[in-house]
Amino acid sequence: MGSIQLKGIEVMARIGLLEEELLAPQDLIVTVELEYNFEKVRKTDELSDGIDYREVIAFIKKFATAYDGKMLERFAQVLAESLREAFPVSKVGLSVEKPRYTGKLGLREIKVQVET
Repeated sequence: MGSIQLKGIEVMARIGLLEEELLAPQDLIVTVELEYNFEKVRKTDELSDGIDYREVIAFIKKFATAYDGKMLERFAQVLAESLREAFPVSKVGLSVEKPRYTGKLGLREIKVQVET
């Protein structure tokens, strides 16, 4: 077993409660950790026996672009579950940051973390 960590994937999604958030997509930052069995790819050194990071990133970006919802918690949970279904992984850890309103709210970071 092992894990792949992809940190700081920049995506755009239509998400939020405020009217201004619903009018246009906003930046989100996704970090994902995928646990899976590395045994075969360690022996063969062939991409076809592992997980292609580019496919994971493309999947996350496509998911975010299609998303239309209110709560960051739901975005994170549904994305994590979707990744688990789409790739041969045993566990998905995922965090999503929403930087747009940190300054307005007087804080450094808005972040949700989930595991499936």
